[in-house]
Amino acid sequence: MIRLILLQARRDRIFLTVWVLGITLLLFVSTAAVATEYGSDEERSQILGLALTTPALLALRGVPNGAGLGSAVFFQTFASYAVGVGLMNTFFATRHGRADEERGRRELVAATPTTRSASLVATLLLGLIANIVLGILAFLGFVAGGTDAQGAVVAALALALIGLTFLGVGALAGELVATSRAANGVGAVAVLGAYALRAIGDALGTPDFDALRLETAWPSWLSPIGWGEQTLAFTENRLGPLVLLLALALVAGGGALAVRSRRDLGASLLPERSGRAVARAGLRSPGGLAWRLHWPSLLGWAIGAALLGLVVGSLATVVANASENFPESIQVVLRSLAHGGRSDIIGVFVAAIAVLIGLMAAAAGIQAVLRAREEEADGRAEQVLGGPVSRPRWLLASVGIATVSVLVVLLATAVATFASFASAGDLDSGWRSVGQILVQAPAALVFVGIGALLIGALPRLSVGLTWGLFALAAVIGLLGGLLRLPDWVLDASPITSVPAVPFDSVGDAVLALGIAAAVAIVLALAGAALFHRRNVPA
Repeated sequence: MIRLILLQARRDRIFLTVWVLGITLLLFVSTAAVATEYGSDEERSQILGLALTTPALLALRGVPNGAGLGSAVFFQTFASYAVGVGLMNTFFATRHGRADEERGRRELVAATPTTRSASLVATLLLGLIANIVLGILAFLGFVAGGTDAQGAVVAALALALIGLTFLGVGALAGELVATSRAANGVGAVAVLGAYALRAIGDALGTPDFDALRLETAWPSWLSPIGWGEQTLAFTENRLGPLVLLLALALVAGGGALAVRSRRDLGASLLPERSGRAVARAGLRSPGGLAWRLHWPSLLGWAIGAALLGLVVGSLATVVANASENFPESIQVVLRSLAHGGRSDIIGVFVAAIAVLIGLMAAAAGIQAVLRAREEEADGRAEQVLGGPVSRPRWLLASVGIATVSVLVVLLATAVATFASFASAGDLDSGWRSVGQILVQAPAALVFVGIGALLIGALPRLSVGLTWGLFALAAVIGLLGGLLRLPDWVLDASPITSVPAVPFDSVGDAVLALGIAAAVAIVLALAGAALFHRRNVPA
């Protein structure tokens, strides 16, 4: 067992190091930034009072619980980093679970004198070690940022136990579905679903403006991330929700072990649907094949985007109605959060949410273009390229599907958002929101181009580097202002180059969008040219 753990640790020495150190470093920097930005009780009371009057901010951030520094740090950082911890663990579980089974590694381990569940047990134990290390580093990050040690212990334990919970969920997903791609999808949906339930529960909560506290609604209690928030670290330091997290982690991990001990190698409780016996005419081209491979994922992205659009419109209407009763000091703070100097409350809210929508569209595009690398690594691309298909054409087919994915996600969100505003009788805000969402397209397509370039230049590192650069750009775009990053760093992220609608200067806005689109095209073509010159597979 120890040798199996050491083998998996050696394979994931870079993966786990980057994830754990990256999350804890960002946590430390964010904690220090909150302490600097909102150093006085008056400043913290102002921002937390703003949050309590704005359901959108509660949905995006978390649960305020008093005007102390720890409360502000917990409110600003916990939910976001819980998502990162959850994704780290689900990806890790799939990598050593269903992915190893697809590539025959589990079969090699099973051929040695070990038990049927030995590889899964090793994965769970290594995941436990990784989350313990993450919890210790998170504790040090909180304390170094200026918070009290007792609250830091509770917050760090909550993050570590959320990680263990989603480690078990990821391991269970790998036992239930037939492919690593599906297992990663189930794990990601579980994490994002937990975040969404928490967001709904927090947005619908009952605020106490005198105590600067929020009593969350029942949906938060359906989410492991919501349970972590209910610890109210740095103020009440509740331990009950930690017991719930530990129990769910044990149930999920135990369920994965129970299924693994009973199923055959290569089988799954939820088998994939068989394809057609006769190929359709559309599969005779690289584009048709790429579409056939990706359309189920695209459909899922589109449905999720449409649901998000309906929520955006509804929450924006709530914000608009509530803003009429805001004190002037809170309205000033809210307007200071506007991108591009906007002065209306709905415009501020939609511009902020549009950044998240653009990130979601970029993620859909990245997933589509990186499917080409997966096909190559599994040997299927070589069979296609053995026919009368050029390498650039094959890769650009995936780029085309990725472009369609980006546009479909943005269009689905824009249409749903407009419908939500139209139902409230606010057509002007609806049209403006459509414009703000659609202008995210060039920035999102830059990430598609980056994925194509890395497939051509650094194929073995393309998946990790693409997602890593995407995460870095997301951090810069979402937390750059809080972290007080230099202007040249902010300008390097495609996310921060998106202009606000209506444009302050049409010429400058068109230039920024045109540059982003040109960069995306050049990157994709460069990737196709490099792919044409290298060996396949690589």
